[in-house]
Amino acid sequence: MIFVLADGLRPDAVSPSHMPSLDALGTAYTRALYACTVRPSATVAALASLATGVGPTTHRLIEPGLGFLPRLGTLRPVARELGKRGIAVDIVSSELAKGVLPVAWALATTAGVRRLLPAGRRARDTAAAARQLALEATGDGLLFVYLPDCDRAGHAHGWMSGPYIEAAAEVDAAIGLLSGLSDDAVFVVMADHGGGGVHAQDHDTPHPTNDHIPLILAGPGVTRGHELTRAISLLDLPATILWWFGCGVPACYEGRALAEAFHRTPSADPVPV
Repeated sequence: MIFVLADGLRPDAVSPSHMPSLDALGTAYTRALYACTVRPSATVAALASLATGVGPTTHRLIEPGLGFLPRLGTLRPVARELGKRGIAVDIVSSELAKGVLPVAWALATTAGVRRLLPAGRRARDTAAAARQLALEATGDGLLFVYLPDCDRAGHAHGWMSGPYIEAAAEVDAAIGLLSGLSDDAVFVVMADHGGGGVHAQDHDTPHPTNDHIPLILAGPGVTRGHELTRAISLLDLPATILWWFGCGVPACYEGRALAEAFHRTPSADPVPV
């Protein structure tokens, strides 16, 4: 499975004119119409929820830092659950600041991630590194690709500004590089939050435009020409990952697997554990 997180990407930026590659994937496969992030709609909170399957009120990781490390022992991170089945998790991100990299590495490895590879300042450079890693991989694995281009442009210039649309096009070029892998791997693209709902250059304040996120699934086993019309939470994705790989979904997880996005079941019949 290749999981692309486009930080700060709004659903209304995913269009044939701005993001033709991603829009085409959504049209051909499965697109969620009403997907939302967690509250607060902030990157750290959302990433922690994707990693652990629980919301911010449970994991309580809202701000960057290592104070969260002791709490990881009380949670059941996705990477650790996959590792029990011999399924490795690798992360490829854009280049990280020197002060950020040690924190990110400590959190990732404690959560069970095998490898964290910072690569490139532009989305397409990060995607090229991720593509090479995927082509070299053998066996089942989860490759998480983090693209912050839209979030950077949104904070600097405003969501849906000219530079933001240029950043969305850059992310789309990256998705174009990776989308060919969807012949052999389930391909998931989503955002951690939107932006510009209350303040043009921010996304933290509660507002539907800040909370609404795109979610597109493609690849083997994914239904074609399908729109998911129910409300979907970012918290449904950790459960979906484990379900797809045939792992039991921990009872503590606060979302449920998006089985309706697939026309075939995973190799095992997982039950809550």
